[in-house]
Amino acid sequence: MIRLPTIAAVPSALSLVLFTGATIGFSAAALADEPPPPPSTAPSPENGAGRRHNPAFAACKKQADDQKLAAGDARRDFMKNCMKSAKAAPPSA
Repeated sequence: MIRLPTIAAVPSALSLVLFTGATIGFSAAALADEPPPPPSTAPSPENGAGRRHNPAFAACKKQADDQKLAAGDARRDFMKNCMKSAKAAPPSA
Protein backbone atom coordinates (compact mmCIF):
# COMPACT_ATOMS: atom_id res chain seq x y z
CA MET A 1 0.00 0.00 0.00
CA ILE A 2 1.25 3.42 -0.90
CA ARG A 3 1.30 5.94 1.91
CA LEU A 4 0.12 9.41 1.07
CA PRO A 5 1.48 12.40 2.87
CA THR A 6 -0.84 13.57 5.65
CA ILE A 7 -1.78 16.78 3.90
CA ALA A 8 -2.81 14.87 0.77
CA ALA A 9 -5.20 12.61 2.74
CA VAL A 10 -7.17 15.53 4.18
CA PRO A 11 -9.23 16.36 1.05
CA SER A 12 -10.33 12.77 0.52
CA ALA A 13 -11.30 12.37 4.21
CA LEU A 14 -13.11 15.71 4.15
CA SER A 15 -15.05 14.73 1.02
CA LEU A 16 -16.07 11.44 2.65
CA VAL A 17 -17.31 13.26 5.75
CA LEU A 18 -19.24 15.82 3.67
CA PHE A 19 -20.81 13.09 1.53
CA THR A 20 -21.93 11.16 4.64
CA GLY A 21 -23.38 14.29 6.22
CA ALA A 22 -25.26 15.21 3.06
CA THR A 23 -26.71 11.69 2.81
CA ILE A 24 -27.92 11.79 6.42
CA GLY A 25 -29.36 15.28 5.89
CA PHE A 26 -31.31 14.26 2.79
CA SER A 27 -32.74 11.16 4.46
CA ALA A 28 -33.78 13.19 7.52
CA ALA A 29 -35.52 15.73 5.29
CA ALA A 30 -37.33 12.97 3.41
CA LEU A 31 -38.45 11.39 6.68
CA ALA A 32 -39.76 14.74 7.94
CA ASP A 33 -41.94 15.14 4.83
CA GLU A 34 -44.01 12.01 5.60
CA PRO A 35 -47.43 12.69 7.11
CA PRO A 36 -48.07 11.39 10.65
CA PRO A 37 -50.17 8.23 11.00
CA PRO A 38 -53.90 8.76 11.58
CA PRO A 39 -55.06 8.70 15.21
CA SER A 40 -56.33 5.38 16.46
CA THR A 41 -59.99 5.08 17.39
CA ALA A 42 -59.61 1.53 18.70
CA PRO A 43 -59.82 1.13 22.49
CA SER A 44 -56.40 0.97 24.07
CA PRO A 45 -54.78 1.77 27.41
CA GLU A 46 -53.10 4.82 25.86
CA ASN A 47 -56.28 6.67 24.95
CA GLY A 48 -58.17 5.75 28.12
CA ALA A 49 -60.91 3.77 26.40
CA GLY A 50 -61.89 0.15 26.68
CA ARG A 51 -62.61 -2.26 29.51
CA ARG A 52 -59.37 -1.62 31.37
CA HIS A 53 -60.52 1.83 32.48
CA ASN A 54 -64.21 1.06 32.94
CA PRO A 55 -65.09 0.98 36.64
CA ALA A 56 -68.42 -0.75 35.93
CA PHE A 57 -66.63 -3.58 34.12
CA ALA A 58 -64.14 -3.89 36.97
CA ALA A 59 -67.00 -4.08 39.52
CA CYS A 60 -68.85 -6.73 37.48
CA LYS A 61 -65.65 -8.74 37.06
CA LYS A 62 -65.03 -8.59 40.81
CA GLN A 63 -68.58 -9.80 41.49
CA ALA A 64 -68.12 -12.69 39.06
CA ASP A 65 -64.81 -13.58 40.72
CA ASP A 66 -66.42 -13.41 44.18
CA GLN A 67 -69.17 -15.78 43.01
CA LYS A 68 -66.44 -18.04 41.56
CA LEU A 69 -68.11 -18.26 38.17
CA ALA A 70 -66.06 -20.40 35.80
CA ALA A 71 -65.23 -19.16 32.32
CA GLY A 72 -68.02 -20.02 29.94
CA ASP A 73 -71.65 -19.27 29.22
CA ALA A 74 -72.69 -18.61 32.82
CA ARG A 75 -69.94 -16.04 33.40
CA ARG A 76 -70.54 -14.38 30.03
CA ASP A 77 -74.29 -14.10 30.71
CA PHE A 78 -73.61 -12.71 34.20
CA MET A 79 -71.18 -10.10 32.82
CA LYS A 80 -73.62 -9.13 30.05
CA ASN A 81 -76.50 -8.66 32.51
CA CYS A 82 -74.30 -6.84 35.00
CA MET A 83 -73.04 -4.40 32.34
CA LYS A 84 -76.62 -3.77 31.15
CA SER A 85 -77.70 -2.92 34.67
CA ALA A 86 -74.62 -0.72 35.15
CA LYS A 87 -75.52 1.28 32.02
CA ALA A 88 -79.12 1.67 33.19
CA ALA A 89 -78.13 2.87 36.65
CA PRO A 90 -77.30 6.59 36.95
CA PRO A 91 -73.68 7.33 37.88
CA SER A 92 -73.13 7.99 41.54
CA ALA A 93 -71.68 11.43 42.17
